[in-house]
Amino acid sequence: MIRHVFMWQAAETAENSAILDLLTQLSDKLTVIRSWELGGHVGEPNENGEPWDGVLITDFDSWADLESYSSDPFHEEIVQQLLPMVRSRAVVDFIREAE
Repeated sequence: MIRHVFMWQAAETAENSAILDLLTQLSDKLTVIRSWELGGHVGEPNENGEPWDGVLITDFDSWADLESYSSDPFHEEIVQQLLPMVRSRAVVDFIREAE
């Protein structure tokens, strides 16, 4: 199984709730996603530094499925809407043992 982790920090002009609402649309339209979790950060910054505002974790059966997700026109449309709303983003893809 392939795990795709996407984290973001919202731009000063964006509401994190709008980003979460936008990303929620992905699970309804893209059936190649095996499982997914979406959440916004809760709590105040501490000595660990400035937190990311949220994370989207998606699992796929194969690298080909992740590529299909990444190149899907609906995903690309969501990304174009998302880009002005974030000031920083990070992605990690890795092989995960199935449970």
